[in-house]
Amino acid sequence: MKRLFSYMLPAVVVVSLFSCGKTTETEADKHFRLGNESLFTNDLSKSKAEYELAVKADSNYWKAYYELGGIYEMMGDFPNAAVCFTKTIKLKPDYAMAYYSRASVNEAVGDEKGYFKDIEKTVELKKDLFVAVFARARSLYANGKFKEAADGFSEAIKLRPDFYIAHSLRGTCKFKAGDFEGALADYNTEIKLMPNNIMGYVNRSVVHGEMKKYQDAINDISMAVSLDPMWSQGYIYRGMYEIKNNNADTACLNFRIAKNMNNPEAEAYIKQYCK
Repeated sequence: MKRLFSYMLPAVVVVSLFSCGKTTETEADKHFRLGNESLFTNDLSKSKAEYELAVKADSNYWKAYYELGGIYEMMGDFPNAAVCFTKTIKLKPDYAMAYYSRASVNEAVGDEKGYFKDIEKTVELKKDLFVAVFARARSLYANGKFKEAADGFSEAIKLRPDFYIAHSLRGTCKFKAGDFEGALADYNTEIKLMPNNIMGYVNRSVVHGEMKKYQDAINDISMAVSLDPMWSQGYIYRGMYEIKNNNADTACLNFRIAKNMNNPEAEAYIKQYCK
């Protein structure tokens, strides 16, 4: 399984102080509290030791298993992280973050089926958890299920309308489905949200090109190049759109700029189009 772009956010240890309102601190509570305090100071070894003492004192202390799983994950010990998150789920089957965290571990070790199953369960339990909703859509996208992915990105956008990446990926899903107008709408929103990100203009130029709106495509690539003048491939793309727009001289100027920037493709385009 390829590591999903990772628009999925890594599992984060979620520290919760559960002692509020209690009049008596149990042995497990004490070690859990000390584990949290050590985590706040970034002492992972001490925190891990305290959480282990918490579950030793109370084998049903699910909060400590969850935090211990997060520590193992941060240390790169994915097998033990998975064990701890699975134990958390067994003790607290309605805790959505345990499934999300185990999904992160499954992704890290390449268990695609386990990853998607846990993400689905996370969303089932907590439909407003943006990171899980987006991760599910991203997984569908990575597996070529573009219609389902587009629906998933729409759900993510309802939760976070300002998240430009969701608009970008939904636009790509629509483009692959032949919905060029829909794709343009999403790329327009992406550009509005992130006007200095060149990929919005590049994506939109591709749609304009497919719609044979070559001048619009040229304008978009020109904006991308203005944002990153050292992006040599941008001159190749602009040159190709100039060819389609019957401007061979301008196209060749772009190809030569790319060649001067040592773009490996430029010479072939010059030989083909520039006499």
